[in-house]
Amino acid sequence: MNIEIYRENSLCIVRPAGRIDLATLDEFESSLRGLIETAPAQLLVDMGRVTFLAGAGLGVLLATAMTLKGHAGYMGVFGVSGPVREVFAVSGFASVLDLHPDELSARGEVH
Repeated sequence: MNIEIYRENSLCIVRPAGRIDLATLDEFESSLRGLIETAPAQLLVDMGRVTFLAGAGLGVLLATAMTLKGHAGYMGVFGVSGPVREVFAVSGFASVLDLHPDELSARGEVH
């Protein structure tokens, strides 16, 4: 897995690529936790290049969203497609996390 991070003032965009599974989960979680600790108020996660998402990865996304919400922040997810979209739908997380079809739509929710 590879993770690219872009910062724009109080907005961070995270672009993981590859598999988010038990072998890469710690790296993914550490990256998101590190961003929260540096206090971005707004976080967008681009899932467009993620080829596999384990259930534990959903847990990391949910925990990150809840942490940001607790600090008056925001986390949106965009670019979810194929098998990864199915994981979101089957797990029910599609209705829990703020999903957007693309980056432009997700940016529209950033305050």
